[in-house]
Amino acid sequence: MPIPVTRKLWSLLAGAVLFFPLMAQAVVKAPTPAALFKEVQALENGGSLLPGSHLWMYGSRMVDYYTIDRANAIAIHAAVHGVDHVHRFPAGSLYIKENFDQHKVLKTVTAMLKVPGYDSADRDWLMAAYKPDGHVIAYGRVQSCISCHAMARQTDFTFPPLTHLPIVIVKRFFPQQAISPEYRKALAREAH
Repeated sequence: MPIPVTRKLWSLLAGAVLFFPLMAQAVVKAPTPAALFKEVQALENGGSLLPGSHLWMYGSRMVDYYTIDRANAIAIHAAVHGVDHVHRFPAGSLYIKENFDQHKVLKTVTAMLKVPGYDSADRDWLMAAYKPDGHVIAYGRVQSCISCHAMARQTDFTFPPLTHLPIVIVKRFFPQQAISPEYRKALAREAH
């Protein structure tokens, strides 16, 4: 015998449809800064290079004169044909950039972790920056990171290795930091 659909039953169904997606989002938990740093360290100690990347790439600023881009297996698999071919990285993708000075001394490590439901307006990336000892510089919905990475919407907020932004853009986000001479040379080569 069919169950009569009453107004009360419709209300319960509608409430469930609205409630359960909210509950699913609430269950998603980002790792603590310390837990994420452990994942970052694991990549530093043996993670694969991001496709298209290589050791000791030059950065845009003196504080990241050289960089090394690494990623976990999930992100590597998604970017196997290059970051410029990725429209959305899958959940669990971890992408780190080790930032070295001109003497190849590690200064900072930045990280992006894809956490479903974390920040849908910004493609669910959790952003973090650490000193080499794990001291947290920034963690979470870091607006300065998001504002810059939003320029790379077509590649899911990630810049393909050796992306060269105009100096005026770099200075907008890092006004107090000197531009690397190698970066200036690369921009000059591209202009010719």
